[in-house]
Amino acid sequence: MLSLTHFLLVSCLLVSSFGFSQNTLSGTIMEADEKNEQLPLPGANVFWLNTSIGTVTDFEGKFTIPYERSYTKLVISFVGFKTDTLTITEPKPIHHILSPTTDLEEVQIKGRKQTTAKSYLQSQNIITVSSDELLKAACCNLSESFETNPSIDVNFADAVTGTRQIKMLGLTSPYILIATENIPSIRGASQAYGLSFIPGTWVESIQITKGAGSVVNGFESIAGQIN
Repeated sequence: MLSLTHFLLVSCLLVSSFGFSQNTLSGTIMEADEKNEQLPLPGANVFWLNTSIGTVTDFEGKFTIPYERSYTKLVISFVGFKTDTLTITEPKPIHHILSPTTDLEEVQIKGRKQTTAKSYLQSQNIITVSSDELLKAACCNLSESFETNPSIDVNFADAVTGTRQIKMLGLTSPYILIATENIPSIRGASQAYGLSFIPGTWVESIQITKGAGSVVNGFESIAGQIN
């Protein structure tokens, strides 16, 4: 009698485990590295198509998901890998390898900037002249680079030597501050040959400040400043 009881108990356990195994689908999701070696893919999404039933693979790439005969399409997805859809006809363990997506090529973004720009965010009237604007003037030195800029008047002060005089707001050179990287020069624009020895094409940009800036830059910048 005891042996018959054991036999019935074992039979019930086998039947229940068999029924449970038929109601679930298990498998392993892998990825292939550069050496074509298979590695487990944890965190992959596994779900039935057009349903809300799904799961996620564990650290060993294994998963278990409920199964019914009406579920035939199993979707496997992961970030950086191609999404695969498998056709399932019976709940047999599956072993699937996801392929990485094709890497995107380099994207280059190009922009164009105006050769002369004015800042509306600063209290001072600052106009930036880029190197492209300086190249428009057929000049050999910095004193001839302002011919295309209406903010600065450049006139010949000496016809023999070709010395040029700079004016801003109708005021002559002693009232204009010349600075190099915001470091003011000793005599400013009043020096006769200071701008003649600076090649205009070597300058990256020039900042022109019109109007009274003596509060910030000193009394020499009453008419403006050229940086």
